[in-house]
Amino acid sequence: MPRRVIKKEQQDPSPTPTPTSAHAPASIASHTMGPPSRKRLREDAIDAQSAAVSFIRSHAPSAETCRRGHDDDQEPMFLELRARPGGGPTGSPQSSQNADTSFAHQSFAHPTFTNIGVKLRELNNTVGSLQQLGVCYVAELPELVLVGDQSAGKSSLMSGLARVDLPRSAGVGTRCPLHIRLINSSNAHWSCTVALQLDYDFEPKGKIKKSDVTATNQFPPWVKKSHRDIKIFKTIFDPSEIEEVLRWAQVAILNPKNDHELYIPGDGAIAKGGDLSEATRVAAAQFSPNIISLEIKGPELPGLSFYDLPGVFLSPDQEEDEYIVKVVRNLTRHYIQRKGAIIMWALPMNADPENSISLGIIREAKASDRTIGIMTKADKLALENEAQWLAMFREEKQSVGHGFFATSRPPDKPLETAAKWEQLFFSREVDSWPAEFEEFKDRCGVELLGEYISTQLGKAFEQSLPSIKAKVYTRLDKIRNQLADLPEIPENVEHEVKKSLYQFLGRMKTAMKDSEFSSEWSSLNNQFRDIIMKIKPTCRVKEPAAQTIDLSDADTEVSTVTPSKRPRPSDSTMRPTPGKCPRQENEMPTTPVKQESFTAGSLFRASPAIGTGLAEMHSPFAGFRNLGRLAMDIQDIRTQVRKKQRPGMPRDLVPDEVREAMCLDAVKKWQGPLETYIDKTAELLERVTNQALEESIGVLRRRLIFRECQIHLKEFIDKIVASQRGRLADMYRSETYQMYVLNEDSFSRYKAQELDQLRRARAIYRLKAVALIQWNYEIKNLADMSDDDRSREQKIFTQQLPKIGNDPYETEIEVAAFVRGYYLTAATRFVEGVTMNVNSHLFRIIGSTELDFFMDQQLGLGRAPLNVYEHLMEEDDKTASLREQLKSEIDKLSQAMTSINALECSPDGGSGSETILPASIIDLDDDMEEGF
Repeated sequence: MPRRVIKKEQQDPSPTPTPTSAHAPASIASHTMGPPSRKRLREDAIDAQSAAVSFIRSHAPSAETCRRGHDDDQEPMFLELRARPGGGPTGSPQSSQNADTSFAHQSFAHPTFTNIGVKLRELNNTVGSLQQLGVCYVAELPELVLVGDQSAGKSSLMSGLARVDLPRSAGVGTRCPLHIRLINSSNAHWSCTVALQLDYDFEPKGKIKKSDVTATNQFPPWVKKSHRDIKIFKTIFDPSEIEEVLRWAQVAILNPKNDHELYIPGDGAIAKGGDLSEATRVAAAQFSPNIISLEIKGPELPGLSFYDLPGVFLSPDQEEDEYIVKVVRNLTRHYIQRKGAIIMWALPMNADPENSISLGIIREAKASDRTIGIMTKADKLALENEAQWLAMFREEKQSVGHGFFATSRPPDKPLETAAKWEQLFFSREVDSWPAEFEEFKDRCGVELLGEYISTQLGKAFEQSLPSIKAKVYTRLDKIRNQLADLPEIPENVEHEVKKSLYQFLGRMKTAMKDSEFSSEWSSLNNQFRDIIMKIKPTCRVKEPAAQTIDLSDADTEVSTVTPSKRPRPSDSTMRPTPGKCPRQENEMPTTPVKQESFTAGSLFRASPAIGTGLAEMHSPFAGFRNLGRLAMDIQDIRTQVRKKQRPGMPRDLVPDEVREAMCLDAVKKWQGPLETYIDKTAELLERVTNQALEESIGVLRRRLIFRECQIHLKEFIDKIVASQRGRLADMYRSETYQMYVLNEDSFSRYKAQELDQLRRARAIYRLKAVALIQWNYEIKNLADMSDDDRSREQKIFTQQLPKIGNDPYETEIEVAAFVRGYYLTAATRFVEGVTMNVNSHLFRIIGSTELDFFMDQQLGLGRAPLNVYEHLMEEDDKTASLREQLKSEIDKLSQAMTSINALECSPDGGSGSETILPASIIDLDDDMEEGF
């Protein structure tokens, strides 16, 4: 590991340099302008003393005492400070006999400056690292912010400071902020990493008006995020590529809803096939407060970082973009108001400084004392305005705390020659820089400006370092305590997850066999069977304007009206006139109704549990009870038959299509009960499986694994129920497609049974109509009648029916019996098929390994990394998110503390300690490779 060797101070007989060198470091001789104010003189003395002490502590060499070894193998440099007889270090740049090597006229990256600025570079590298880590929410960091009006020459100035050609036309600088970080790297190769620092979300809500821009909504339609997202855009190794990459990075940042990789030059689909100017024109946003960052590494670069903001302006090109004027001002104000910001105010010398919009914002924020005035475009200075700019140099007008610098980097000059040209310009060897400005020569040129701002940034950071460190440490300690208070995750988290899942899946397989579940499902099946049987179509057997006998599957309703033939007055069977007949014993005010069921041997006798009582009312199928009521009428049947008969057909010959249509109409009423049956089966299944989940891993109810299992279990149940629903729907469609009878014995038996019931009811009706049977004759269930009663009724039929002849509706009665017989045959098949299919398919899947595979897949446990198991053992989503957020913040703050501690331990750091700094910390940018 390379070490920096420090020799003790020795007496040096070299001549004492002139103490008021015009070419001294900016921290020492930055204000040698006249006439200086008393306050400025005092500040200069303090700055000089501070800088001198700082440089002595860092063992910075003079121009003559620098000893360099070979840089290629990173040999340590032996630095020596010599004490002059009068005290203080020797080796002022002015002692050099070669004017071309004068400190003020050397490149900012000249070895003399880089050696003197080792401490500054490390300070500024550290502050750049902290800025990129985004820890400014914990402690306010010193920062350089370049502001100015449009066309103020900021782009040329920025290119000079960054030592790379940046876009100078309308584009990058006008649409979003730019953060440039320069890092002196031991690597001989130049590189630049462009990244998008996303602090705001894009939430457009229609066309934006100027009134939408308020103090609380400064950058519509952008909304502040809770954290910063950093997306690497592209790393390049050729400075000539930087302009194109930056322009496409701007397009990406203005289209936040799209994947930023689409806009990467050379790789992204849009960047490959699109036109850059058109892509910029049609961008989703016209402006963004999100930042494009450039991390530039290279040999002999100063440790410097600064923000460049879009130029403020008065009016946009399009009236609809008026709001952007306010947005850009808000952005400028947002950065200027930061107490740690050192403002670099650019104002061109070919314009009137009194018209500067930026100066008004600076004064409004009371930031003038933190401002460095930078006069750009010095080569454009008009002779008649010299007095005005001289007054500003002398702090007589537009005074700012750090005074003014002048720069001149014409856009037509290549970067390689611009620095030399500027040096010659301010030395009055080219062009026409007025001699009156000679006294401010030490404040002219981008190189001297860069030296000054680097020094000021380093000093500000050094002064605030103890406070920053304390705040970062306090925040770090607080977050660690927060993390410690979160629910503990089991040590062997993978084992715990798998064990819990095994218990759950095992319990699921036994849940389907539990007696409680079997009992509930059996009850549901019985209710489904009963409702299907109950909605068997009933038949109205009355003739028009005659007595009515209404039949249902479980009862026979008999209602009477005035008979068609008036009985003799002496006939005991005569029905009295309504309202005048005396009520006889056991007589009801309306037609008597007697419950009638099937024969005792019937397979489809009404279930005692459902009947017409309380159990039936609470059945989930209660709403379907009357679906089959009066579904047929003998008169309607006759009408249908006659419509379908061909001419000349016998009246008692019924077309098959009539029978089939009526049978299919009867079974189509199953759709509602079937859907209810599926829904109730799904509810039962979901309830039982959730109970199994609770019993198996209920102790982990507060953990995400319980919630995840619950969610995915419902997904699985919904999936298999949907599949089962499709199967049963197919069964229903098969029943309603066409008539189908294979078990003809059952069909014949049911049809004969139904024909006997209908003929009996029809016979009673006909006998009452002609007063051959008492009008209040009560129809009883044959099973409930005694043998004598049945014999008596049969005797009446035998004696009386021949008297009234054949039934004119016998054919219609036979059709009704056919339909009811087919209904019972199909219903038997359907109910058994539905329930068996559910049992053999739906419940079988629950007990199979299909659920195991589904849960593994949904939980992501197939060769899952440890963090997947840790996530499942988190308390909940909010806790998991908070844990990840705290871990991320701890990582950032830990990196920040490492950078700060490394800086303090450095021989050139703030502590002045002799501790050797590890090589990995000396080049802080190497650690920041993964910081994005």
